[in-house]
Amino acid sequence: MLSGFIVAAHEDPLYSVTVPALCLAEATRSRPGISVHLAQLPAVEVASVDRLVADTMGRIGATFFPGQGWTALHAAVVSMTTGWEVATTEPEEYHGLGVPVLPVTRE
Repeated sequence: MLSGFIVAAHEDPLYSVTVPALCLAEATRSRPGISVHLAQLPAVEVASVDRLVADTMGRIGATFFPGQGWTALHAAVVSMTTGWEVATTEPEEYHGLGVPVLPVTRE
């Protein structure tokens, strides 16, 4: 399913796929080389963690969701600022964060 999003983004210039940097780091842990592969795809953008994003993530994590991991918080902040859905194999991580979630399977 995620590959389909990337194919669609390459076929239509109105689409793009944004990957939060912390999510990419976590994906690289289990799939070494994935970041190099995604970096070669022009329709894939990586959302960095700047001071504003780090501050927002820290405040949300400390105040409302102390159990959330940094990857979920980064994806949620990117979703909050863009309005885009979070495509994830772990939709339960986003419960209560108020962001639209698109559950995907690992297959």
